[in-house]
Amino acid sequence: MRSKRSLLLPALALLMGGLAVLAYVHTFELVVLRTYLNHPYAFGALACVLAAVAAFRLRRPWMRVAVVVLAALGLVTALFEGMIAVMFSSAEEAGHVDGPGPYQIRLQSSMAGLGPDQVMWLSLRREDGLLTREWHLGCFNDDVLGEGFESVRWTGPHTIEIRVYDGRTFPITLDPASGRPRNTASLGC
Repeated sequence: MRSKRSLLLPALALLMGGLAVLAYVHTFELVVLRTYLNHPYAFGALACVLAAVAAFRLRRPWMRVAVVVLAALGLVTALFEGMIAVMFSSAEEAGHVDGPGPYQIRLQSSMAGLGPDQVMWLSLRREDGLLTREWHLGCFNDDVLGEGFESVRWTGPHTIEIRVYDGRTFPITLDPASGRPRNTASLGC
């Protein structure tokens, strides 16, 4: 009978792999969860390392080699994809617009791929300590003349207006009970 200790590393590897998949496919509303769990490539790399270490306890040499090789391939893939993701998805804080009560619109700016295009990401944050939530409001890419983000303003306690350079406006309505946006806006994203 195997000891509980011998199952610890494989169980941790599976847990880290599960967290990697969860972080990759699910967007968390709670900011505290997004801050600590939105790292799929790091969780994937850790799962591969744990699986490789756990493989050294396997009795059959061919199985040990197979698991270590697969774990090494997974680790290289996770690190490479993570590097690419960080390189192309890094966004800088571009400001914020305070709203009524605990609400704040957060503006983030990033480059679109390798080109000169600027992308503006807007999100709505409702401050509530550890239960602070953040939702996507919109994304605007200035690759087409006039479609770049110009401004955002509160038009009421539960309504927001986003304006682009060609004068078009996008009204956003918030659910009064939850604060979640009922609709979002996007141009070129």
